[in-house]
Amino acid sequence: MNDPAQSEIRRRAEGIRQTLNLGPDKLSPDVRTDAQNLLNRAEDRLGLGEEFTVVAFAGSTGSGKSSLFNAVAGLDIARVGVRRPTTSRPTACVWGEGGKDILNWLHVPERSRTWRESALDGDDQRKLHGLILLDLPDHDSTAVKHRVESDRLVGLVDVVFWVVDPQKYADFSLHSEYLAKLAENSSNMVVVLNQIDKLSEEEQKAATDHLQQLLVEDGLTDTKVHMTSAVSREGIPQVRSILADTVDSKQAASERLLADMQAMSKRLQSELGEPVAAPDESAGASRLVETMSDAAGVEAVAQTVHDDYIRRCYRKTGYPVLAWMQRNAPDPLGAKHGQGRDELIRASVPATSKAQSSQVRLMAHELIAESVSALPRPWQSAVAEAEKASTTELSETLDSAVTAVDIKPRTPGWWSVANILQIVFFVATILGLLGVIAAALLTVLAPGTLPGWGWFVTIGLLVVGIIGSVVTSMIAKSARSKRADEAAGEVDRKLRDAVGSVAQSSYLEPVNAVIDEHRRAYETLH
Repeated sequence: MNDPAQSEIRRRAEGIRQTLNLGPDKLSPDVRTDAQNLLNRAEDRLGLGEEFTVVAFAGSTGSGKSSLFNAVAGLDIARVGVRRPTTSRPTACVWGEGGKDILNWLHVPERSRTWRESALDGDDQRKLHGLILLDLPDHDSTAVKHRVESDRLVGLVDVVFWVVDPQKYADFSLHSEYLAKLAENSSNMVVVLNQIDKLSEEEQKAATDHLQQLLVEDGLTDTKVHMTSAVSREGIPQVRSILADTVDSKQAASERLLADMQAMSKRLQSELGEPVAAPDESAGASRLVETMSDAAGVEAVAQTVHDDYIRRCYRKTGYPVLAWMQRNAPDPLGAKHGQGRDELIRASVPATSKAQSSQVRLMAHELIAESVSALPRPWQSAVAEAEKASTTELSETLDSAVTAVDIKPRTPGWWSVANILQIVFFVATILGLLGVIAAALLTVLAPGTLPGWGWFVTIGLLVVGIIGSVVTSMIAKSARSKRADEAAGEVDRKLRDAVGSVAQSSYLEPVNAVIDEHRRAYETLH
């Protein structure tokens, strides 16, 4: 069955690995090196298995950790002396058979290794089978190589017991350089206040309470203080019990690696910075589209469509005489022959001027710069390169987007109806007018020859023709204006959608790709 902790370690490791595959300038060299070292360590440690649990006693000079180490082991293994520094290399005590591979990986010298059990022990040490206990060099040693060795092993072992003494448990370097920095590993750390035989009961409580408070300030809120004395053996059984439980769980290695992976993921996320919204998701995106639309001549095209609709509609639906008189009025598309009107409309698109292109680039740059201002400098540089690539093809891209929009001139059915009515009423008006003239002549030249209903018919025909023409013209005018606005509005929307598509895809897409890469890298580390 898969170990959930190991599965999570592998998932975290993959996220860290993907982050390391980003460009070489996306992470600082120190973070990149530490992350790679962690991946290597995790692979090595998991490859060694969890049959053995490695626990280290770490502490400052004079803390008595070597004496505590001997007391827990029940053997006089670690060197104890009054001269400082005493421990120059790690000392190992192994319970059970095996463990050489891990000791070799830890670079513990063979002469410093002891296998704990003998025939005299019987089952006394069985609960600690699988434990490798290390006594580390002093972390505050005056010998630099001792400190380096201690730090190296603290970074490799599964569990660290920090052994402190009543005189130096509040040492600033211990808390600032080790405990606070390793707060993420609190579940894999134990703090031991040693040499309590030198304190009264009241002093023990005061020291323990103060140390506990300092641990909380370090971020170790769940870490408890354990009191021991290598001299009086007080607390030694409790320490052995903690070690036995740790060995029995066989989870210490995975827990340590998982905590380190989580800490590294947070460190990488801090290095990457919080993800930012894409420029086309910000409030300024609409202003960019508006500026690009102006540069692309959207308003001019829409106005041309409007004027063209009015002209063509009037020639079909206007009063015949007036419409005929407008036949020589200037065409909004100009005197261009041999092309369809949709081609003429697109041909009317004004060329994007340098000033307009500059305005678009400035607007886009401000929008993009504002969007990525919170990103680290390397990512801002990558965005700037993507933006530069987009601006070189701006004019051509805008022109292509606008000319690709299908602009079909409208010829709705009501034009024909209105045209027929205008002709009918015009003819009625002419006939009525001619009838009135004829009736008047008959009345003057041949009185009594005109029937009584003649005047009624001719005048009625004239009135119907005039009123019909007026009403039809008024209705047609209202419809012309409304439909022309609709036609222009539809074209305007289509063109602005095309420009918006250019802004989001052709223009901002390279920038968004960099921002998306950053977001994926950040989210992979969760």
